[in-house]
Amino acid sequence: MDKTKVKKEVVGWVLTILGVLAFRTFLLEPVYIPSGSMLPTLDIGDYVVVQKWAFGMRLPFTDSAQLLWSSPKRGDIVVLLAPPGSDTSDDLIKRVVAVAGDTVEIRDGALVVNGTPVPRTTVDGPCHYWERSDDGKWREESCVAHTEQLDGHHYVTNCNPYGGCGDVPPTAVPAGTVFLAGDHRDRSKDSRYFGPQAIGRIKGRAWVALLSWGPNGPRWSRFFRSVNK
Repeated sequence: MDKTKVKKEVVGWVLTILGVLAFRTFLLEPVYIPSGSMLPTLDIGDYVVVQKWAFGMRLPFTDSAQLLWSSPKRGDIVVLLAPPGSDTSDDLIKRVVAVAGDTVEIRDGALVVNGTPVPRTTVDGPCHYWERSDDGKWREESCVAHTEQLDGHHYVTNCNPYGGCGDVPPTAVPAGTVFLAGDHRDRSKDSRYFGPQAIGRIKGRAWVALLSWGPNGPRWSRFFRSVNK
C-alpha cells in the first residue's frame, strides 16, 4: 500500500477526531436526562443539546472554566459539573433562580427573590407525570402544577400534592455564584442541598430537546423542542 496514501488517511482520521472532540468540548454537547428533577420542563428520557460556549471556555478534565465572558441569568437552564462532595459524579441540569447579590427564598415551592414573590399561578385540572424507578419500570404519579414567571422566562413547576415542597430560608447568593433549583421542586437535589455554585463550574446552557424517549416509545412532540423559554 502507498505509504503517502496511508499517511493521508491517518492524518484525516486524526483531524476528524480532533474536530469532533473540539466541537463537543467548546460548542455543543448532547446530555441525557435520567431523572425527573426538572419535570415538567425536561422529561426523563430527553436528550438535550447544551450550548457549551454560552458563558465561557473550560478545558477537558478541569473543574472550572479558564475563561468567562458571560454569566447565567435568572431563569436559564444550565448544566454544571457535579458539586464537590456530591454523592454522584454525573453532571446536573438545573434552573438558575437567583444570581450573585440576590437573596432567594422558597416557601412551599413558591420562589421569592429579593423579598418579592415571583409571579405564580396554579394550573387547573389534573397533574400527572411519568416516573421511572431504578429497575427501569415506569409508573404514573400525581402532582400539583404552577406556572412561574422569572425575568421573562415562563415555565411550569411541579410539587408533590401530599406534603411540603422544599422550603428554603432567605439565603444570600455570594459573588461569582448562582443559586440553582429543579422545576420539580420536591424531587430535586440542588442548591438547597449543596449551596450556590461557582459560575466557572457551569458547562453551558440547555438549548433544545433533540430527542425524547418515554414509556411508550418516542415522544414525537418533544423532538427539536426549545427548553430555555
